[in-house]
Amino acid sequence: MRFGGLALLAGLVACGTEDSEPTRSVSPIEATWMAKIVKDPGSFTTRVSASREGWIAVHRNDWSAAVAAGGDPASRAHGELARYYRVLAELDGEVWARLGERWRARGPLPAGSQIDWFVGTALNDAGREEEAKAWRSGDNPDATITARKALHDTIRGGAGDAAALRAPGFATLLHEPADGGTRDLSDPWLLHTLALDEARRASAAPPLDPSLFSGDLGAPLALPEPDTDPVADADACRERVRAMDAELDAWRVGATAAASPDGLALLHDLRLVDATRARALVDAAVGALDAGRPACALALGQLALDHESPREVGPANSPTLFAVVASADLRVGRTREALDAIDVLAHDAPEVEGLAETLGTLVVLEGLDRRGDSRE
Repeated sequence: MRFGGLALLAGLVACGTEDSEPTRSVSPIEATWMAKIVKDPGSFTTRVSASREGWIAVHRNDWSAAVAAGGDPASRAHGELARYYRVLAELDGEVWARLGERWRARGPLPAGSQIDWFVGTALNDAGREEEAKAWRSGDNPDATITARKALHDTIRGGAGDAAALRAPGFATLLHEPADGGTRDLSDPWLLHTLALDEARRASAAPPLDPSLFSGDLGAPLALPEPDTDPVADADACRERVRAMDAELDAWRVGATAAASPDGLALLHDLRLVDATRARALVDAAVGALDAGRPACALALGQLALDHESPREVGPANSPTLFAVVASADLRVGRTREALDAIDVLAHDAPEVEGLAETLGTLVVLEGLDRRGDSRE
């Protein structure tokens, strides 16, 4: 599921009278779901009444709980999960590619290891076939790996139980001997299979109310033109966020002054502005990643983070935020920071443990190489 474009604000829309005298400008936020429920709190009650617990789960970005609740919140959650796993799957492919490069740069691969097969298979599954040609892939004689591939094929075909893929320990596919210990190699298909399964479920039952708790902040504004200098590109994207924040602050002041007590309760108790702002920035960051602009994506992700709870998923910190930050960190050369972001997710999501393990191995190899360079 692709989410392109930048859901930022366009700025004030100027209006005038027939004799060109200026009148009060209208913020595009006034037309959004957030503004509507603050003005009419009863409409919010109506919208969530069919599945109150499910919508609460959507609001706090607890997508598993939203799926369990069923109905429209479950449909929304499947769409969120599809995008989340897609970002993680693309990150996983990149991690395997870099891990393979590091192993080869150090000399021959460990004798008897299947690292080369895992790298080639991960790259093929990520759609990076040209890169995969430099590695072994195809059928694997290991019975455990063959059975795992059959399970993935079944689930990708629309059958089977994807819940099994989230079981503790499932993400590690192979334990092989290594220097008197064990080397763990993670399932190279796992995150892609989850992304495809969630996308299929989302398309089978599109949400009837897609705007509620979305990142819609009004009129969209395209990403600034890309800059070949990553620092300049990140700065340009931050400038767009500053414009968005100025518009949001102005709207918040006006809405606070005009809202009824019930409207104020929704505005403050649900942290509507902060949560919607964060979702808008995550939408934008995913678009930047898709456009090959990791420095911009990282800047947007860092600005989206709720620094009151920087390592917790919540209304302003969705799982996709941490996935985007990790992916952008890796692509700008901050591998250690990427692992920090993934560790937040792996703590409560067993399906992310394999990615964390592979990324951790990459961190170790890069550290060894840096220490080797410093000795020279």
